[in-house]
This record gives sequence, C-alpha cells and structure tokens, in this order.
Amino acid sequence: AQSHYGLGSNYDIDTNKNITVVTQFITDDNTDEGDLSEIRRFYIQDGKVLWHANSTVPGVHGNSITDKFCSAQKRVFQDPD
Repeated sequence: AQSHYGLGSNYDIDTNKNITVVTQFITDDNTDEGDLSEIRRFYIQDGKVLWHANSTVPGVHGNSITDKFCSAQKRVFQDPD
C-alpha cells in the first residue's frame, strides 16, 4: 500500500492529478432501507478505476469496511469489540 497513493507518477494514484473519490454504502438487501453491511471506496483517475488498497496490518484482510474487517482490526489492536 505504500506505493498506492502519493505525489508523483510512481504511485498508483498520483496526487498531482485530479482524483474522483467514490464511497459506496452497501446494505444487506441492496436497498436504501437495508442494514449497512459494507463501506467500499475506490478512486477514478484518468478514466481508470483504482480500488482502495488492501490492509497491510497483519491479521486484518480486505479493502472495505465490514463487521469482519472491524472485528479483526479490533482484535489486532486489542480494542474491545
């Protein structure tokens, strides 16, 4: 993830250029009324879709926020779940 986002063309997302940030709030039944089950983020730059980087924290896998992701992160950092 260290080369994912930064200043210059050696990064996947070059902060020298315009970026569109898209955040999706996904529900368990894919309706506006359902319970929130996932938060996804991706970027668009130069017409190319770039997904949010995967976690680099050992024991925490994924690139979106879910109950499983949060529980894993809390376990790793010894926070109450």
